[in-house]
Amino acid sequence: MRKIGDLCYGRGKNNVYIKESFRLLFFSWSLTGIAPTKTPRLFNTIFMIICWCGILMCPYCFIAGAVNSMKTSVITVTLVNLQAALNGIALPLKAITIAVNVKRLRSIDNIFKELDNSYTDPVHHELIKKSVMRCTRLFVVFLTVYWLYGITSCTAALFSHKYPHSMQIPFIDWLPDSDVKYWLHYILEASYFFFLLLVNLTNDVFPAIYIKAIRTHLYLLTERVSTIGKKSETTAEQNYDTLVECIISHQKLLRISDTVGDVISKSIFFQLAVYSTILCICMLNMLIFADTTYILVTLVYLIPVLSQTIPSCYQASMLEAESTKLSVAIFHTNWWNLDKRCHKLLIYFIQRSQQEMVFTAVKLFQISLKTNLTIAKFSFTLYTFINKMGIGETWKN
Repeated sequence: MRKIGDLCYGRGKNNVYIKESFRLLFFSWSLTGIAPTKTPRLFNTIFMIICWCGILMCPYCFIAGAVNSMKTSVITVTLVNLQAALNGIALPLKAITIAVNVKRLRSIDNIFKELDNSYTDPVHHELIKKSVMRCTRLFVVFLTVYWLYGITSCTAALFSHKYPHSMQIPFIDWLPDSDVKYWLHYILEASYFFFLLLVNLTNDVFPAIYIKAIRTHLYLLTERVSTIGKKSETTAEQNYDTLVECIISHQKLLRISDTVGDVISKSIFFQLAVYSTILCICMLNMLIFADTTYILVTLVYLIPVLSQTIPSCYQASMLEAESTKLSVAIFHTNWWNLDKRCHKLLIYFIQRSQQEMVFTAVKLFQISLKTNLTIAKFSFTLYTFINKMGIGETWKN
């Protein structure tokens, strides 16, 4: 099995398959109990039960902690806990969506492998390898960004002798106040927080990685279609066979797109539902209430908040734009050098290719950079309204 470092830097053998882009995703899902592991059944069942207890308890721990901090902490700490609590509400919903559909995501690995095998040119294999490299690096970047926020928030809490997010942890919080209670709570909360970060980052990055894989094969298909009929040494039968293979590849891409789109539709909807509110709270905290330490924590927190939606929306917008190029490539083929069989197939193919690959969030709005920008503008509008009404200053006083 290829090492992670080889996938990041493209080392090793040349026979790289696009499904290797998802290797870190499934490893992380197995590590967090969302996908079953290859361990013995009893151990796997116990491990998944423990992980799911942690995932499902996430909203309670965060919300109860935020409510308690309102009584005992300053508004800055309360807002930091509140923005984490909002993410905690969406986390189990996204995890359940992935767990229900993890077999469907695994099933498209074979379709991707069939598409990979249809290309024999070393140039095409190099493009597939670069796609796997970028997807692997994207996961590593997400991991770095999310854990940087985790380290920053835990370090800031440690220096102020507080808990990172004041989570409500049963049994531990029932102990009398002492140094032992503080360190037990701090270590358990920090460990639990990094586990939740791993769950969240995996569920946030998988749409961008899958859409990037689809984009790679759509680009390869467009390039392959554009060469039909332009090589004088190819026979009419070879051109016909190539055209049939391109149509079959396009149908497979549509099947992959439908499967992936159905899964990310629900996942991104849950995230976008809380995205604008979190941005508004971050700006309120950073521009009105926070001191230097919590301004830094909020700035670091803004990076994973923005990365939860922007990469996926960017990839979806690029896929939509590139899907229109396929019909243009079919139109500009050297069709006058093809026979009548190819002409009929070209008419059918150009009609089918005009179906754009567009993803929607539970059929309510399109997943794109435009939607992401609209939601971000709404959060700025909400912040401006609160600021102009003087509500923030009233809370501060």
